[in-house]
Order: sequence, then structure tokens, then C-alpha cells
Amino acid sequence: MSPIASMSLTDSLDYARLLEALSPAMREAGHLIEQLKAAGCEARDKADKTVVTEADEAAERLLEAAIRSADPDSVIVGEEASAAGIQPDTCARFWLIDPLDGTRDFVEGGADYSVNIGLIEDGEPVLGLVLHPPSQTLWTGARGLGAWKEIESGARDAIATRPLAHPPVIVTSRSHLDAKTKAWVDATPGAVVRPSGSSLKFCLLAEGAADAYPRYGNTSEWDTAAAHAILLAAGGSMVDSAAQPFRYGKPKYLNGSFLALGDPAATARLPVFAAV
Repeated sequence: MSPIASMSLTDSLDYARLLEALSPAMREAGHLIEQLKAAGCEARDKADKTVVTEADEAAERLLEAAIRSADPDSVIVGEEASAAGIQPDTCARFWLIDPLDGTRDFVEGGADYSVNIGLIEDGEPVLGLVLHPPSQTLWTGARGLGAWKEIESGARDAIATRPLAHPPVIVTSRSHLDAKTKAWVDATPGAVVRPSGSSLKFCLLAEGAADAYPRYGNTSEWDTAAAHAILLAAGGSMVDSAAQPFRYGKPKYLNGSFLALGDPAATARLPVFAAV
């Protein structure tokens, strides 16, 4: 029996409740980030040499408080808390927060950054919210419920992935286009490449505007969980380099390579995605 088929009505109602409870906090975090950007918040390097700003830290505090209000007994893994050495052990159910995915682009004045909350149950991302602060566009989705795109005015539309297009549109990282990814793209006949930043690449797949997102190299689970959940809810898939469903709760919350697809059947018509 599929995970969706085995869901109870209680599960569905709880996911709907959580989406409604957390959506306002996502928008609040987005407005806070834009206010701090306008004020000229300074950037500094973390121990791992990635960049952090006051906006990252303030947004994470806001989002953690919102999750604890909506889900009091939750286990929360936040990017900035983890960087400060606060990282809970992996468990069956936990939340992942990336308060500002694409911080470097944010610091450099770009627009490819996002706010992310994802819920993991038994290794699977089951609920996600992704916000693009500059436009206040919010993508949401949950297992068994579907996925949506909502603009700031409140207009909300259901979204879904599309069958593999000919030629396929492949989204790649704007700042991490490594040789392995480029080789995979080059092996895809006629591919149209669309560079993008942060978790917004998954959202393009989820809304049927792109077909594949290949990523070699390491990311962290908070980078992908929220948008991965939305992609699944919209009808897509994501596999690891062994062509297995991508899972969460790995040691130190670190990801390996992955291939995200709008059309789960597309693997038969695309180059093999495997560790090299």
C-alpha cells in the first residue's frame, strides 16, 4: 500500500492545520529578511566558511517559535542552531529549518534566496513551505493533500508537475555548477538549461516549469527538505545516486548527490544519474 493510500484522515487534517498555522510565520520571516536587507545587515563567516547574517538568525528564531507553538513536542533542526553546535540526534519525526537558503546571493544583492520549513516522518519529507521573500511568493505542500503556489495578494493556485518535456528544461545551481553536473546536462540531448538559486529550483519542478534538477556534491538536509516535500506533493520524485528514494535523518544531516524530477518516469529517458 502506498504512503498516501495508508494515510489516515487525522494525518491529513493535521498536515492542513500545520500548513495554515505556519504560513503566516513564513511571510513574517520574509518581511523581516527584506527589512534587514534594506537596513544593510552585515555578513560574517561561520566555522564551515559559509556566510551568515542577522537575517538568517532572526528568521530562524521566528520560525522555531512558530513551529513550537503549532507543534509543541517537536524536534527541530535549524541551520543556524546546528552551526552553533545545537544539533539533536536523528529521530523518526523532526522539523528542518533553513531560514535563508541562498545567503550569499542575498548578501550580494541578488534575488535567488528562500525561507524553508520541512517536516520529516520516518525518513520522508511529508510537509513543506518555501517562501521567496522578494516577491512574497509562497509554495506549500503536504503528503496526500497536494501542493499550492500563493502570491502575496492571497491568490492561491494548485500546482502539479508535468510529463517530461521535449526538450527537457534542466535547472542547475547558479553557484555550484560542478563538472559532474555539467557532464550530466551535456549528455541530455537538446537540454535547455535554466540556472537558479536556493530551493527555488525544486519549486520550478513542482509547478511544471522545469523537468529535472541534478545535484552532485554535498548539501545539508535543511537545504532540500521543504521543497522536496512540495515536489513530492505535486507529483514529482527525488532519488539518490543509487536510484533510490531520497531519505532524511542521515548522519550530521548531510545529503549526498540527488536527482529531482517533475516526472518520476523520466529516468528511463534521461542519462543515468550515478556517483562517479
